[in-house]
Amino acid sequence: MTDRLYYTDSYVKSFRANVVDRSGDGTRVYLDQTAFYPTSGGQPHDLGFISGVRVVDVVDEDDRIAHLVAEPLPTDANSVEGTIDWTRRFDLMQQHTGQHLLSAMFEDRYGWATVSVHFGAESSTLDIAAPVWELSVLEAAERIANELASENREIAVTFEDASSAQGLRKPSD
Repeated sequence: MTDRLYYTDSYVKSFRANVVDRSGDGTRVYLDQTAFYPTSGGQPHDLGFISGVRVVDVVDEDDRIAHLVAEPLPTDANSVEGTIDWTRRFDLMQQHTGQHLLSAMFEDRYGWATVSVHFGAESSTLDIAAPVWELSVLEAAERIANELASENREIAVTFEDASSAQGLRKPSD
Protein backbone atom coordinates (compact mmCIF):
# COMPACT_ATOMS: atom_id res chain seq x y z
CA MET A 1 0.00 0.00 0.00
CA THR A 2 1.30 3.46 -0.91
CA ASP A 3 1.29 6.16 1.78
CA ARG A 4 -0.19 9.18 -0.03
CA LEU A 5 1.69 12.19 1.35
CA TYR A 6 -0.41 14.64 -0.68
CA TYR A 7 -3.44 13.82 1.52
CA THR A 8 -1.78 15.21 4.63
CA ASP A 9 0.43 17.91 3.10
CA SER A 10 -0.33 19.13 -0.41
CA TYR A 11 2.66 21.51 -0.16
CA VAL A 12 5.28 18.72 -0.10
CA LYS A 13 7.71 19.46 -2.92
CA SER A 14 10.18 16.62 -2.41
CA PHE A 15 10.33 13.39 -0.44
CA ARG A 16 12.36 10.23 0.07
CA ALA A 17 10.82 6.81 -0.53
CA ASN A 18 11.68 3.16 -1.01
CA VAL A 19 11.01 1.29 -4.26
CA VAL A 20 8.73 -1.63 -3.36
CA ASP A 21 8.02 -2.94 -6.86
CA ARG A 22 8.58 -2.18 -10.53
CA SER A 23 7.40 -3.53 -13.87
CA GLY A 24 9.56 -5.92 -15.88
CA ASP A 25 10.74 -3.11 -18.16
CA GLY A 26 11.33 -0.82 -15.17
CA THR A 27 9.14 2.03 -16.42
CA ARG A 28 6.33 1.49 -13.88
CA VAL A 29 7.62 2.14 -10.37
CA TYR A 30 5.85 1.63 -7.03
CA LEU A 31 7.03 3.42 -3.89
CA ASP A 32 6.18 2.95 -0.22
CA GLN A 33 5.11 6.61 -0.11
CA THR A 34 4.57 9.37 -2.63
CA ALA A 35 3.73 13.05 -2.98
CA PHE A 36 2.87 12.57 -6.68
CA TYR A 37 -0.87 13.09 -7.16
CA PRO A 38 -2.49 10.72 -9.68
CA THR A 39 -5.07 11.79 -12.27
CA SER A 40 -8.39 11.93 -10.43
CA GLY A 41 -11.71 13.72 -10.64
CA GLY A 42 -10.70 15.90 -13.58
CA GLN A 43 -7.43 16.95 -12.00
CA PRO A 44 -4.31 15.97 -13.95
CA HIS A 45 -1.50 13.98 -12.39
CA ASP A 46 1.66 15.56 -11.07
CA LEU A 47 4.88 15.66 -13.04
CA GLY A 48 8.43 15.77 -11.74
CA PHE A 49 11.36 13.44 -11.17
CA ILE A 50 12.26 10.32 -9.24
CA SER A 51 16.01 10.32 -8.63
CA GLY A 52 16.54 12.42 -11.75
CA VAL A 53 14.27 10.33 -14.02
CA ARG A 54 11.24 12.15 -15.44
CA VAL A 55 7.80 11.05 -14.22
CA VAL A 56 5.41 11.08 -17.21
CA ASP A 57 2.22 9.76 -15.59
CA VAL A 58 0.87 8.83 -12.16
CA VAL A 59 -1.88 6.21 -11.90
CA ASP A 60 -4.08 5.29 -8.94
CA GLU A 61 -4.29 1.49 -8.76
CA ASP A 62 -6.56 1.27 -5.70
CA ASP A 63 -4.18 0.54 -2.83
CA ARG A 64 -1.01 1.66 -4.59
CA ILE A 65 0.23 4.40 -6.91
CA ALA A 66 2.09 3.63 -10.13
CA HIS A 67 4.71 6.14 -11.26
CA LEU A 68 5.34 5.86 -15.01
CA VAL A 69 8.85 7.05 -15.73
CA ALA A 70 10.49 8.06 -19.02
CA GLU A 71 13.23 5.47 -18.56
CA PRO A 72 13.96 2.75 -16.04
CA LEU A 73 15.47 3.74 -12.72
CA PRO A 74 18.83 2.09 -12.05
CA THR A 75 18.14 -1.46 -10.82
CA ASP A 76 20.08 -0.78 -7.63
CA ALA A 77 17.95 2.31 -6.86
CA ASN A 78 15.97 1.14 -3.84
CA SER A 79 15.92 4.42 -1.95
CA VAL A 80 14.88 7.33 -4.16
CA GLU A 81 14.10 11.03 -4.01
CA GLY A 82 10.91 12.33 -5.58
CA THR A 83 10.62 15.94 -6.68
CA ILE A 84 7.30 17.46 -7.72
CA ASP A 85 7.05 20.02 -10.54
CA TRP A 86 5.92 22.62 -8.02
CA THR A 87 4.97 25.35 -10.50
CA ARG A 88 2.51 22.98 -12.20
CA ARG A 89 1.21 21.52 -8.89
CA PHE A 90 0.52 24.96 -7.42
CA ASP A 91 -1.25 26.10 -10.59
CA LEU A 92 -3.47 23.00 -10.49
CA MET A 93 -4.17 23.52 -6.77
CA GLN A 94 -5.32 27.07 -7.48
CA GLN A 95 -7.49 25.91 -10.39
CA HIS A 96 -9.03 23.21 -8.20
CA THR A 97 -9.86 25.67 -5.41
CA GLY A 98 -11.29 28.13 -7.94
CA GLN A 99 -13.44 25.36 -9.39
CA HIS A 100 -14.87 24.63 -5.94
CA LEU A 101 -15.70 28.31 -5.46
CA LEU A 102 -17.43 28.56 -8.84
CA SER A 103 -19.25 25.26 -8.34
CA ALA A 104 -20.48 26.47 -4.95
CA MET A 105 -21.69 29.75 -6.48
CA PHE A 106 -23.71 27.99 -9.17
CA GLU A 107 -25.12 25.40 -6.75
CA ASP A 108 -25.97 27.78 -3.90
CA ARG A 109 -27.41 30.63 -5.96
CA TYR A 110 -29.05 28.83 -8.86
CA GLY A 111 -29.27 25.14 -7.88
CA TRP A 112 -27.06 24.20 -10.84
CA ALA A 113 -24.85 21.19 -10.18
CA THR A 114 -21.34 20.74 -11.54
CA VAL A 115 -21.32 17.81 -13.95
CA SER A 116 -17.60 17.67 -14.75
CA VAL A 117 -14.42 19.71 -14.74
CA HIS A 118 -11.19 19.82 -16.72
CA PHE A 119 -8.01 21.58 -15.63
CA GLY A 120 -5.37 22.43 -18.19
CA ALA A 121 -2.27 24.49 -18.84
CA GLU A 122 -4.02 26.85 -21.28
CA SER A 123 -7.66 26.68 -20.23
CA SER A 124 -10.00 24.96 -17.80
CA THR A 125 -13.65 24.10 -18.17
CA LEU A 126 -16.55 23.64 -15.80
CA ASP A 127 -19.63 21.82 -17.08
CA ILE A 128 -22.78 22.94 -15.25
CA ALA A 129 -26.28 21.45 -15.42
CA ALA A 130 -28.03 24.74 -16.21
CA PRO A 131 -31.29 25.20 -18.11
CA VAL A 132 -30.19 28.55 -19.62
CA TRP A 133 -27.10 30.73 -19.67
CA GLU A 134 -27.04 34.46 -19.35
CA LEU A 135 -23.84 36.45 -19.50
CA SER A 136 -24.85 38.44 -16.42
CA VAL A 137 -25.13 35.21 -14.37
CA LEU A 138 -21.65 34.08 -15.44
CA GLU A 139 -20.16 37.49 -14.70
CA ALA A 140 -21.79 37.65 -11.25
CA ALA A 141 -20.58 34.15 -10.32
CA GLU A 142 -17.05 34.97 -11.47
CA ARG A 143 -17.03 38.29 -9.57
CA ILE A 144 -18.26 36.72 -6.33
CA ALA A 145 -15.83 33.79 -6.57
CA ASN A 146 -12.96 36.23 -7.19
CA GLU A 147 -14.03 38.31 -4.18
CA LEU A 148 -14.01 35.21 -1.99
CA ALA A 149 -10.59 34.18 -3.32
CA SER A 150 -9.16 37.63 -2.59
CA GLU A 151 -10.20 37.24 1.07
CA ASN A 152 -7.43 34.62 1.35
CA ARG A 153 -9.57 32.34 3.51
CA GLU A 154 -7.99 29.31 5.11
CA ILE A 155 -8.78 26.02 3.40
CA ALA A 156 -9.24 23.00 5.62
CA VAL A 157 -8.94 19.47 4.30
CA THR A 158 -10.92 16.88 6.20
CA PHE A 159 -11.62 13.20 5.76
CA GLU A 160 -15.24 12.25 6.25
CA ASP A 161 -17.34 9.13 5.93
CA ALA A 162 -19.23 9.87 2.69
CA SER A 163 -22.42 8.27 4.03
CA SER A 164 -22.69 10.82 6.85
CA ALA A 165 -20.82 13.85 5.49
CA GLN A 166 -22.81 17.05 5.06
CA GLY A 167 -22.60 19.31 2.02
CA LEU A 168 -20.94 16.97 -0.49
CA ARG A 169 -21.25 18.44 -3.96
CA LYS A 170 -20.54 15.14 -5.67
CA PRO A 171 -21.31 11.68 -4.34
CA SER A 172 -18.30 9.57 -3.43
CA ASP A 173 -17.59 6.37 -5.32
